[in-house]
Amino acid sequence: MQDNEKTPNLDLIAKLQKKKNAIRKILKEKGKLLNGEVNEYDNYQYFSEAQYKELFTELFSDNGIELHIDEIDYGTFEGTDKQPFGRTVTLACTLIDVDTGYGETSRHTGEGLDRGDKAGYKATTGALKRFLSSTFLVATQDDPERDDEKGSPKTKSNSYKKPLNNNKGTITPGQRTAIAKIYKDDVDGLKKLLSEKFKVTKVDQLSMEEASSIIQNGKAE
Repeated sequence: MQDNEKTPNLDLIAKLQKKKNAIRKILKEKGKLLNGEVNEYDNYQYFSEAQYKELFTELFSDNGIELHIDEIDYGTFEGTDKQPFGRTVTLACTLIDVDTGYGETSRHTGEGLDRGDKAGYKATTGALKRFLSSTFLVATQDDPERDDEKGSPKTKSNSYKKPLNNNKGTITPGQRTAIAKIYKDDVDGLKKLLSEKFKVTKVDQLSMEEASSIIQNGKAE
């Protein structure tokens, strides 16, 4: 009996795994997710923490998963002349199946450099992104095997601009439904908003941030 008590319940493991696979399938169908933010100081695009949180808040809610995070280690290291403060953060990330209460924990470490007091925040964000991207195989435009530290070969003509959303965005199904409800009696108003403010013709071309602004402000936009 003692050995059996130590053996994980394979049925519970399988149920959580099924939910994780369902999320991976949804992400695969979305394809490569578009970077929605620009670092103006270093001039590069990235898939932001806000994008990750908004995406996975909906995915976890729809699939009956809860995420619990604990910071279990915090360290410092010497940075660069440009960004002298270096921090490392290790997070214990626990995925919990809300239907069974079973959870599994993995540890992920992030590093952050900053010229001020944001290095720890960057490290925490990096650890969270690493957990989500590696666990659920998230495909973004961020490339860890890049030619330089910002994600693109260094050339004189290489400058990033926040993309015009005339290509398919990363709006979530829940956001699409919410916008449809807000503008159900004002289709022309929605078309005008999309065209004049966001320079797109379809709701599906919105980024998650843009969709959020419409939902939060209703027709005030």
